[in-house]
Amino acid sequence: MSTMYTRRTALTALGLGTAALLAACSSKSSESSATASASAPESSASASATASVSPTAEATTTIEPGPSMKGEVVLADYSSTGTFEPGTKEHKAVNVAIPVEPAKLRENSVEGLHAFIAYWQATLNYLLLTGDGARFTNIDHTGDYSTVAEFFQSMYASETGWVIGSERPMVLSLTADRPTKDTRTGYYTWATDMVIDGAEGAGVYSKTNDRVQPLTEVFKYPGKPVAGQIVAHYQDGTWRMVRRAPGTASASPVPSLSPSASAEGSASAEATTASAEASAQ
Repeated sequence: MSTMYTRRTALTALGLGTAALLAACSSKSSESSATASASAPESSASASATASVSPTAEATTTIEPGPSMKGEVVLADYSSTGTFEPGTKEHKAVNVAIPVEPAKLRENSVEGLHAFIAYWQATLNYLLLTGDGARFTNIDHTGDYSTVAEFFQSMYASETGWVIGSERPMVLSLTADRPTKDTRTGYYTWATDMVIDGAEGAGVYSKTNDRVQPLTEVFKYPGKPVAGQIVAHYQDGTWRMVRRAPGTASASPVPSLSPSASAEGSASAEATTASAEASAQ
């Protein structure tokens, strides 16, 4: 397999992977288009349609009782190696805190689900900042989100680019006190807001052409909350996050998540350079 082919495959992975990554956060404003989007490409599909949790005469969903867990999702424990320094054009992020597994990560309870969401988000951000996807892929048991991990791991390993100007590229906030549960399938749905870091300077730096593309452009999401939902279920002693629960209506559409034309151009340039270097060796 040529180096150029590998890099182009990685570019494709960014488009598909980011769609999978953010599929759990479907835009509520697009719910009415769910049926019409049934034939849309999977890369533009979001998580389970809201219709799957809407009360009907045959509804099987219940709201799990207990104290409110609404609010920004924050992992309690990290292992720190020093003072964090965000990535710059000169270097990758330094001293990125390592997420520590919460005690209830694999507990079959709402508290366990909350711990899982917090750890999932933390390990994803760690991956985006370091290129180290071991912790994230260790809990990505469904494989729905593996392509984004593969892309960023490849980008960092080849040293063609990295994330700069951000400590938390993605932030999730739970907008419902408790999740709903489909008592028939065992799947949980939790209303969520997602924000991609839109701060000035937060972006992906391309070393090849010395250009920074804002994270909001890379993921094609605004730097403000986007309403959606998380869908997960417990199986074989662990939680699994999925795009949609089984037997639901077609997924609601989300904004395009493929790289912009400028991002594609940058990646193509990196591919050509990498191929030339490989041929010269």
